[in-house]
Amino acid sequence: MTTIVSGSPATFVVAVQVDGKVVPVIGPVSLRIFSMNGKQSYVTARDLAAPTNTMAPGAVQVVLTELETQAVPHGDALLVLSGSFGVRRYRITSESLFQPTQSSLFIKDVVVDELRKDRLSAAAAGILQGIEVTDQYLWDKVRAAESEISHALRVPLVPTRYFPVAPTEEEIDALDGMPWELEPGYDFENNMFEADRWGYLVTRQRPIISVEYMRFAYPTQTVGYFELPLDWLRIDQRIGHLRIVPSSTAAMLTVGGFTLAALTGRRTIPSMVQVKYTAGLQNVQDTYPELLDLIKKKAVLKIVADAFLPQSGSISADGLSESMSVDMTKYSDACDEILNGPPGTNGGLMTKIHGIRVMVA
Repeated sequence: MTTIVSGSPATFVVAVQVDGKVVPVIGPVSLRIFSMNGKQSYVTARDLAAPTNTMAPGAVQVVLTELETQAVPHGDALLVLSGSFGVRRYRITSESLFQPTQSSLFIKDVVVDELRKDRLSAAAAGILQGIEVTDQYLWDKVRAAESEISHALRVPLVPTRYFPVAPTEEEIDALDGMPWELEPGYDFENNMFEADRWGYLVTRQRPIISVEYMRFAYPTQTVGYFELPLDWLRIDQRIGHLRIVPSSTAAMLTVGGFTLAALTGRRTIPSMVQVKYTAGLQNVQDTYPELLDLIKKKAVLKIVADAFLPQSGSISADGLSESMSVDMTKYSDACDEILNGPPGTNGGLMTKIHGIRVMVA
């Protein structure tokens, strides 16, 4: 994958292959750049300079002007070349000069350099003798490991805003780059306020950082809101528990009348309780440094796994021989200990984030 910098001229070479084999380039080559789904054109068709005799067979030199790179939004785009070979498509990535490519927790240039130089990369290099990998390959493994660990921990790795209905452009702009997701409302159960439940609700994401609003949407999802005062909410942030404790008699009468109207016939009303809130981990570098170590280990594990190494073997050269063995389970066990603690314990990151887990038989 080729990376270009928005607003700066770019020159790079791509190899034209068909069925995995280099094919000769005869005559003019036309260039276009589209969005990855092909629905939006960023750079209209124009011809490239013809390949010179000094270039390798199948090589095409792509030259983009400052205006053309500026027209490509940050992120991945589709470079389309057409010529005597037909049509070939390539993924390119546009970056800002001052805004680095990054995932939730890592900056691409920094983490790739760390993987190449630190002990994790050294361990892989001892096994993957003579194998070279690109920066983009390492970055893809880091992103895959980060996503896998996030799913395993069942928690957003950075603060994330959850909207019960589609946000407006103003709401998205106000996030200032914070990730967000659309999460449906919660069902209003007919026993939500019975006994000592106090409007008990468990959010789907945790730990909770803040609640922007909690409201009852009735009779529709977009008309007829009753928004609760924030000082009514009692929040257990770590485990995502919400309870509603009205703080005045007048307010109690208001919510009581609303509840009676909504609960006519004592029905459960789907997606009536809407919560806009922010959840996820904060300040991971200082609070959960083992999480960063785990993601790097998992990335290296994926690199080693891609090599399809045998469980054991031998290397011989110049009359010397050396045996080697690769036990992938040991690498996995090291990651699992960080995630769940040593065998037989109830620890690790999972407990640090979610608390002690209890099973009742």
